[in-house]
Amino acid sequence: MKAHYDDIAGQYAAYANASPTRRVELRTMQHMVGDVTGRSVLDLACGFGFYGGAMLLAGAASAHGVDQSPEMVAIGRRVSATAGDAMTFQVSDFLQLAPVRVYDLAVAAFLFNYAQSLDELARMAAAAFEHVRAGGRIAVETMNPDYCLADGDCSKYGVRVLDDVPWQQGARMEIEFPGDPPARITVFRWAREHYEDAFVQAGFTDLVWQAPCLLEQDRLAQPAGYWDDLLRNGLAAWFSCTKP
Repeated sequence: MKAHYDDIAGQYAAYANASPTRRVELRTMQHMVGDVTGRSVLDLACGFGFYGGAMLLAGAASAHGVDQSPEMVAIGRRVSATAGDAMTFQVSDFLQLAPVRVYDLAVAAFLFNYAQSLDELARMAAAAFEHVRAGGRIAVETMNPDYCLADGDCSKYGVRVLDDVPWQQGARMEIEFPGDPPARITVFRWAREHYEDAFVQAGFTDLVWQAPCLLEQDRLAQPAGYWDDLLRNGLAAWFSCTKP
């Protein structure tokens, strides 16, 4: 599981902060996790700590971010210091993270799409299970299992899909972020039933897929029809589940 974000950390952070879909993505994650007041949050593949910081602003008692990229974590620490929040960070490969603490809530935005096989997806789901307390939840944002490149490359939303080809039981995608030069990453797209099987086998229950939380204010802020492709053939999909 290797994302190679060190060389593009600043470029990715600039893209993410400017992304027109960012508010929709955050609102969707917040809808899945519900009231976080007083809860402990683990932000997996935290990048620069966007979701963990947002959970703190919403009343979480603590937020701890884990990412394997030292450069992304360095940016996260600077962002946290500027914001004056109490988010903590750790550089670690998720699969090598020792379960020394369990959390009320885990959030994982674009982590599980780095699983290069169904076996790795199962190992990642099982590892996540170890970090969530009984009765806690995990909220996941990943590549849309139903995405089809022939129906659009998503460039209108600030990121472009260059390729989407069969890979084992799923698909391998090449994605480009804006910059000079543009930055490319490779991710993997798995079917809904693959995610469901992996997380149920890990021990999670009550898995629910979540549509993007698009509000009227989002529609009014953009030209008519701007969000149609996001709803019809967007890059992201969301689900949450519970540890019994």
